Amino acid sequence: MFDLNPSLKFKPAFLVKTVSGAPVQVDLTANFLIVDKFTIGAAYRWDSSVSALAGFQVNDGLFIGYSYDADTSKLSRYNSGSHEIFLRFDLFNKYNKVSTARFF
Repeated sequence: MFDLNPSLKFKPAFLVKTVSGAPVQVDLTANFLIVDKFTIGAAYRWDSSVSALAGFQVNDGLFIGYSYDADTSKLSRYNSGSHEIFLRFDLFNKYNKVSTARFF
């Protein structure tokens, strides 16, 4: 994660996945954390899909968000993408653990 300024952090990600008998998958992701509360990001899966997400840190233990994924392959003729609403609960006190500079 990179601090772009005191209120904006940037988290890029890159993933290459190989499975026997299937084509290689490459994912590129860019997320931004704004004032440690609001997350916005986008992702691209090579020859497959694009997606966008937005989320809000409600309090120390609750994060809520929304994402949309659109197919960019030939299957896009048969579907209009997918919507996802997600909740993340932190059940245990994170202050008793070693913290690292990350968000997701």
